[in-house]
Amino acid sequence: MAILRAVAGALDQIDVAVCIFDSGDRTQLWNETFLKFFPEHAGRVFKGEHYCDNLRRFYQLRLSDKELPSLEQYVSEGLQRHRNQQRSFEFNHYDFRVRVVSVELAHLGRIRVWRKTQALPTMMSDLPGSTSSVRPLSLLPETAEALESIADGIMMVDAEDRVLWVNRHFREMYGLLDGLSLVDRRFEDIYAAAWRGQQHTADFLASQSTQKERQRFSGAAYELALPQGRWVRVIEMRGMHADGRSFFSHIDITAMKRQQEELRLLTERLASLAVTDALTGLANRRRFDEAMDIEWRRAARDSSQLALLMIDVDCFKHINDTYGHPFGDLVLQKLAQVLTETVRRAGDLPARYGGEEFVLLLPNTELNVARAIAESIREQVHGMHIGNEKTGALHISISIGVSCARHDAIDTSAAILVDRADAALYQSKRLGRNKVTVG
Repeated sequence: MAILRAVAGALDQIDVAVCIFDSGDRTQLWNETFLKFFPEHAGRVFKGEHYCDNLRRFYQLRLSDKELPSLEQYVSEGLQRHRNQQRSFEFNHYDFRVRVVSVELAHLGRIRVWRKTQALPTMMSDLPGSTSSVRPLSLLPETAEALESIADGIMMVDAEDRVLWVNRHFREMYGLLDGLSLVDRRFEDIYAAAWRGQQHTADFLASQSTQKERQRFSGAAYELALPQGRWVRVIEMRGMHADGRSFFSHIDITAMKRQQEELRLLTERLASLAVTDALTGLANRRRFDEAMDIEWRRAARDSSQLALLMIDVDCFKHINDTYGHPFGDLVLQKLAQVLTETVRRAGDLPARYGGEEFVLLLPNTELNVARAIAESIREQVHGMHIGNEKTGALHISISIGVSCARHDAIDTSAAILVDRADAALYQSKRLGRNKVTVG
């Protein structure tokens, strides 16, 4: 840190601002130029302050009254830009254009560096006849030919972001037949026109928000949604010409986005399979163990009660041996259906514990309520007629053990709740089956 402090002091000598953050995005070090660039932080920034708080002060001075309700969205996107930035970008800041770069410092965190690149036009320089408003008429023929051969959409704008030229792929990408009609228009108008007559999706609205933000922070690549499920990534190349011209590359990433979505769905499916019993569709033993640990600690924290039902199909081996395993599977599926239909609250969790054993975890549930739920389940199962042409209609019964831990017993192990329910279950078996016993 001493070396970084010396570097920060040296950067002060050349009017370069710097701020250093640890791996948790907490402020650690900044120089005097940083406070000159961002006076809103003077006397307010402190060591250990999260970058999000830094961003809130920054945006509160820059967002319009209409944009302020979206402050937290801007902060969240700014944090992601900070964490993932790989190339520099620019933004207008008071009277100057500022370029910023963020570099990862291995396990230490990140360093952000800002420098002024050019003074912004004053009101006088914006008047008609000002030399800053002179616009190039066209590209050199060989340059235009080269850009037309690129597979990506290319757009050239002037210093005021008015379109000067686009290539054929850009016109095709945004459904534009006449490239000349684009001159003097801004890209946000072209983008909105591409959606004209189309249903405005959530992706479109999010893209409009992203586009507005990138007008403040140019240089950072961003993605925009197009109709028919298409996507483009926009990369800005600013400051390449003295007359203010800049180029934008629009890359079709539709195939990549579809692959990402397929991968996301596959990942979710695999994650679901990892905690789901294939036969019954209930949570499996692994998911139950995770939930038990979470709910046990929550009960201890909230001083609440936690109930557990241990359920077993009576004479299941006889059912399998007599009527076959497919019929045994059907019995388990019917029991799972009853458990699923019994659950009414989001936190309740029915699960297949193993073989013909099932459990029902009931957070914040008193013993008498858990017993009533167990009796309801037992009666529903006993009242069912399960069978086929070969077996005929059969009555199935289950035995249930109930246990409940009060908050003053939660400091023991969660395993005791399972042990008590299991012991109560076997007591139901010894008493003749088709019973509910409280442990």
